[in-house]
Amino acid sequence: MTSILNTAMTSINTIKTIIDQTINKTNDRKSNNPTTDISIKNTKQDESLNTAIKVREIYEDYNTFINEEKRKTSAQVVGEQTTIDQLLKLDDLFCEKSNIFNDLIRILYDKIENDITENDINADNISMKNQLKEIIFSLKDFDIRLQNFEKDIKESVIKIVTRANFLIDQIRDINIDIHYSPSVQLSNILIEKRDELVDELNDLIGVKVVQTHDSYKLYLNNGLCIIDNDKKQNLISLTSRSDDQYINVGYFDSLENKVKKIEYTIPNGSLGALLRFRREELNNAKNKLGQLTINFTDSINGYHNLGYNAFGNTGKQVFYIFNPEIIASSTNQSSPSLSANWLVTSSAKDSDYILYFKDNTWKITRLSDHAILRPDIYQDSKYAFMMFDGIVFQSHGAVADGDIYMIKPFSKTLKYLELSNNQDSDLLKIASQDDDDQISENEARIIAHLNHGVLINDEGTIQQAYKKFHKSILDKSNAIEEKLPFKKNMIEILRNKKISMSDSIEKNYQDVNYQQECYLASVKVLQVAEKIFNEIVECYS
Repeated sequence: MTSILNTAMTSINTIKTIIDQTINKTNDRKSNNPTTDISIKNTKQDESLNTAIKVREIYEDYNTFINEEKRKTSAQVVGEQTTIDQLLKLDDLFCEKSNIFNDLIRILYDKIENDITENDINADNISMKNQLKEIIFSLKDFDIRLQNFEKDIKESVIKIVTRANFLIDQIRDINIDIHYSPSVQLSNILIEKRDELVDELNDLIGVKVVQTHDSYKLYLNNGLCIIDNDKKQNLISLTSRSDDQYINVGYFDSLENKVKKIEYTIPNGSLGALLRFRREELNNAKNKLGQLTINFTDSINGYHNLGYNAFGNTGKQVFYIFNPEIIASSTNQSSPSLSANWLVTSSAKDSDYILYFKDNTWKITRLSDHAILRPDIYQDSKYAFMMFDGIVFQSHGAVADGDIYMIKPFSKTLKYLELSNNQDSDLLKIASQDDDDQISENEARIIAHLNHGVLINDEGTIQQAYKKFHKSILDKSNAIEEKLPFKKNMIEILRNKKISMSDSIEKNYQDVNYQQECYLASVKVLQVAEKIFNEIVECYS
């Protein structure tokens, strides 16, 4: 690494020396030696060749590059700062609820230990049932907080799209004003105003400017043209009547006469960051909470299923756990009967899944790690059965080639979490192997330490898994924040690095021919580029 840096610095110094010597010789014409001067003969230029315009293109190309890099970096910085802000909000929520599973287990089984093993009170008493309802309330409260978080993001997205459309309208109007401007001075004022609006729009949605002498266009990163001289393309906030949290972004395609979604093609700016955070970090948090919840509640069910109550009746599950949700793509060509059910909740992964039917074969992708799953599949022409990550998936009826389905294992877990619809006398059982008619003190004490034995993905307890996920939120925020100052400095470095030629064209060209002026313009660009490089090295150091 050291040798590479030394070589790079030596090369930069060599270039600097050459540039300095060339500039000095050109600026001080008296010191120029005819035998060592630039060996370009003055030749008669084509009368149609406007030297001033051609040289100006060198500066304009450079300035366009600097502007583009500055806006690209600025959109990244705004997007990453937005992501950090959202991660910190999510961190605050998980921090506030950091001991939720420990507390619920401790409170519940302190109750068991006190009422049953010490006071010999019947297991299926009202206070025990109320304690279980408190568990459900605490978990649902966590879920409601996440839903409110998602609604806040939705409102922010709608506000950004509204502001972006306002800026698009303003930029289009200024384009028209520039085209019909009566003076160069007024045009320059309008151009400066347009640049400011484009900078703001860029921070919101990330844009690219494509400009010629008679054309001005703005594109999104997906290639969608939102400004074409005097024409515009506004964005649309897409919501759902059936889902309060749903939000997407699209536009109306007049050629195909339909609305198209573009969420995945807006990577930067505050809008891109919010959309990405919603579908990735926030969705991951909801999946993790769902995974921990079904492991937690199913472990309680497991103890009660194995147990007996004071009357000797065999146990039943305490909590009702909702099955995974299946969502069909709107482009599917068939409508088979589908089902997804939990078989082994201890094998549940905190992820959604994509099922793709192609060439008479099901392809399953786990979205958390993009792993292609290859479970044993039984299928014929109208039936399919498969099991993966603790889920049993079945389809009845013909499935069209190319159909796509998404499985969301935890989308309804907390919403429909409730006590099983059993009689009070049959609901609460404590596992006992000693006596069908008596509560085993030993078993109750084992249950009291339930949290220490329930493993998530065979890696750790519920509380350990919770802490690990919580830590991952902070780690990601810190990783982004660590790189942010350098990118912010890059914006400042590029902000004032535009170069321009003199307004006095006669003074510029009375002594220097076209090729020489082009060469000097290029050298000037290299000088500024070297300055940028040095400032970057100094900033990074």
